[in-house]
Amino acid sequence: MWVIVAIGVLVRLGLVPTVESHGRMVEPPARNTMWRMDFFTPENYDDTELFCGGLKVTHEDNGGKCGVCGDRYDLPVPRPHESGGNFTSGVIGRTYQPGRVLDVVIEIVANHKGYFEFSLCERNDPNQRETEECFDKRLLELADGTGTKFHIPRDDNGFYIVPVKIPQDVNCAHCVLRWHWRSANNWGNCDNETKAVGCGPQEIYRNCADISVLPGAGVRGSAGFNPRPRGPKAMKKYHKQNFKNIHMSHQHRRRL
Repeated sequence: MWVIVAIGVLVRLGLVPTVESHGRMVEPPARNTMWRMDFFTPENYDDTELFCGGLKVTHEDNGGKCGVCGDRYDLPVPRPHESGGNFTSGVIGRTYQPGRVLDVVIEIVANHKGYFEFSLCERNDPNQRETEECFDKRLLELADGTGTKFHIPRDDNGFYIVPVKIPQDVNCAHCVLRWHWRSANNWGNCDNETKAVGCGPQEIYRNCADISVLPGAGVRGSAGFNPRPRGPKAMKKYHKQNFKNIHMSHQHRRRL
């Protein structure tokens, strides 16, 4: 099941920047966003704009290619949000157990529709570069068994909670979880020779988060303790003040 929390009040409270922005992964905290959650990591004030350079750069200049963690493809390697890059500290943001459900939280500030996918690059060496081939090996299944693509069901901005399943056989001290968002708000040519919104080249967004997946580990460390990740503090405050504007399942309402 998914959850969305509308963010209009958060903007008025100053909890969400009002500059042109799009989306970011906040749970587990992505490399570009960790600093907002009191990690001592490099600050990226454009952390909602990892869209591979934009539509023109991605599809016209770089032939549809994107950096593995959302940077424009034609930047020197390591790109800023890849291992060894300017915004990558190697700090592990969260630790999980194999076989558990991970509630990924995505904050959408400008909804461009489309779908999300999540993949895992398994590694034990933090200096090992993450690659497309590594991410392709572990495309994560949605916890509800509907496949790997989470199609955004609404036009709302807000926090989307998407439960995904960590495979039982994963074991890595320095995994990289990637959020991939293929938007669908541009007009283009469809495969059936018609034209429609969502067809043709679209913007791509990506964020990478450093996590561990270890037997007996918990979300923040100690063995035998593994609660599911909870929503951001701002989301919970909004939940209490504006319950009628929150769209969530009964299961999530009990848990948040």
